[in-house]
Amino acid sequence: MTGRLDLPEQWDLFGERGTGRSDIAPKNVEGDPKTLDDQELIEQVPKAKLSNIHSLCTQIAERDLGDAAVPGLVALWNRFKGFGIISPLPEQRLALQTLGEIGTPDAQNEIRKILVDPGLPDSLLPVALQAATTVALNLPQRQIILWLEHEAPTVRALAFTLVQAANPPLNILETGLTDPDLSVRRAALVTTGNLGHHVARADLLAEFRRNPTSQIIRALLAIADEEIIVITGRFALENQAHQALIVEELSELDDPKAAKIAKRIKKQMQLR
Repeated sequence: MTGRLDLPEQWDLFGERGTGRSDIAPKNVEGDPKTLDDQELIEQVPKAKLSNIHSLCTQIAERDLGDAAVPGLVALWNRFKGFGIISPLPEQRLALQTLGEIGTPDAQNEIRKILVDPGLPDSLLPVALQAATTVALNLPQRQIILWLEHEAPTVRALAFTLVQAANPPLNILETGLTDPDLSVRRAALVTTGNLGHHVARADLLAEFRRNPTSQIIRALLAIADEEIIVITGRFALENQAHQALIVEELSELDDPKAAKIAKRIKKQMQLR
């Protein structure tokens, strides 16, 4: 469900930023971020360098620091606010990505603020939308509809994923089912299925046979009938891929046949 904006080369990270001034990278603790304790790690995030920003954010996610890391990530984002107009900077990408991985209410609230900021450059919109979809951010439908019509396919695709939380009417989703871009059509198809619209049935079955991803499987079983139960169950019995997911989804259906097939798959999994 991703796409890529065809963006020109970005500015030099620590040189002139097109703002009439020169930024100097703040001092930082040298060395491996793995050697820092939690508090030291959190304190280094706002003043991260290009050389260690990835390691710092990786440590935040791996240590599950949660809300304690949110202010530092926001400070890092604000430090580069106004930059990345041509193309997102690594610090901006990683700040948003890590907020998405944290996923707490505080992190969600900060992603919301960034996403609805009228000063957000268009180049950063896909990065912010990706973070929003990671946490299934609930935004007003009227806001998301603007992105459904965006010229960039990656923005439209992410918007069709994000709009699921707003539970829009079917006619809005159907505009994505005929989009010229495949990634947008798939995103709209998955959302349509997840929201229980059986109009997605034929296309979801076709996608399942062509490329049975976890997203397609969940959307297909969200509109499960007897045939879909049998098809997905047979697939799980014949293929190890997605067995656990299919068992989980079938078990949640209030259907005797689904329960019986799920039991058979579980037994097969236990014999491996």
